[in-house]
Amino acid sequence: MKKNLFRRMMALGLAVLMMAALVGCGGSTGTEESQGGEQPAGEFNPEDYYVAICMDNMNHPVHRIVQLGFLKAAEALGYTNAKVIGTEGGDLSEAFAAAEAFAAEGGNGLLLWAGDSSCYQTIASLASQGVVVGIPHFNHQQEDGKYPEGLSFNMACDPVLYGKQVAELMAKNLDGKEGSVALTQNTKNVTENAATDSFRETWESLNGTYDLSKIKVLDVQLEGGVVDAATATNLAIIQSNPDLIGAFGTTGNSPITWADAATKAGKQDGEIFIVGMDATEANLDYLEAGKVQAIVAQPLYDEAYKTMEYLDTIFRGGTVPEWTDLEAPVVTVDGEGKNGLAYHRDIAKQVEEFFQ
Repeated sequence: MKKNLFRRMMALGLAVLMMAALVGCGGSTGTEESQGGEQPAGEFNPEDYYVAICMDNMNHPVHRIVQLGFLKAAEALGYTNAKVIGTEGGDLSEAFAAAEAFAAEGGNGLLLWAGDSSCYQTIASLASQGVVVGIPHFNHQQEDGKYPEGLSFNMACDPVLYGKQVAELMAKNLDGKEGSVALTQNTKNVTENAATDSFRETWESLNGTYDLSKIKVLDVQLEGGVVDAATATNLAIIQSNPDLIGAFGTTGNSPITWADAATKAGKQDGEIFIVGMDATEANLDYLEAGKVQAIVAQPLYDEAYKTMEYLDTIFRGGTVPEWTDLEAPVVTVDGEGKNGLAYHRDIAKQVEEFFQ
C-alpha cells in the first residue's frame, strides 16, 4: 500500500512539473502577428481589464456607429470596464491627451481612431506604458511595409476595391448614355484619392464591356465636410455641367449633399445616378426614397467589433494579424444581407437607442 501511494505521489509531482514547463514555454514571436502576455486561461477575468475607444467628434453619427460596435463587443466578451473617451470637437490633440490619461489610470487596451502620422508619438507612449493599441479604418502601413512603433494591429477596408465596385455599378446603369460623371472628395487624402483613382481606372477599363464612349468623367472636386457648403459646391458642379448623369462622392455626407444639390438644380430623383458613403440613418433614408442609388457602407460597426475581439485575444495570450483586410459592401434598395437596407437599418436603430 505504501509503495502504491508513493508511486501515485511521484506521478502527481511529475505531472505538475510538466504542466509548469508547458506554461513557461507558452507564446511565440513573429514579425507579422501581435501577441499578448502569458495569461493562463483559468485565471483570466475580462472584468479586470480596462478598455476604451478614443476619438474626436464623439457625437458624430458615423463615429457613434464605431463606438457601438466596440462597446457591444466588449459587453459580449465580458468587459465591464469599457468606455468612450476623447473629445466632442475635432481637436485631435485633446483626444490624444485623453488616451494618455487613460494609460496613466491603468488602461489595458485601446481602439484609437486616428488617420495620420500625428498619432504616432501617442501610440509609442501608450505602448511603453503597457497599453495594447489597435487602429481600425485607417491604413497606417508605411512605405517600408512596417507599422508605427507600438501599434499592435491595424485593419481597414480597401478604397481601391469599393472605388472599383462603384464604377462597375454606375457603368452598368449608365450603359449607352451620354453626359458627364462627377467625382467629389472631402479633402485630398490617401483613402479618398485611392477610391476616386480606382473609379476612374476601372471606368476606363470597362469602356468596351459597356458603351461609355459618350460619357466624360470630370476632374475631382473637393466638397468638404460641411453639409451646406458641400451642397452649394455640388450644385455649382451641376450648373456648370448640365449634362451630368452620375456622381460619386467619397464623404460621409455625400449622399445628402449630392441629392439635395440635384433637387435644387431641378433634377428628378434618379436623374443623376448618385453613390455616396456611409450607412447612417439619414443616408439610408435618402437611399430608400430613391434620391440616392447606392451607398458604400464602410464597415464601421464590424471593424470596431473586431478590434475589441483582437484586444481580447491578445489579453488572453493569443496572436492576431498585424494587418486585416475588410470589405465595404455597396448597399442598394434591392440588396440582401450586408448589401441591403435591413442590416444597416438595424445598426442605425441600435445606435439611436444606445446613445439616446
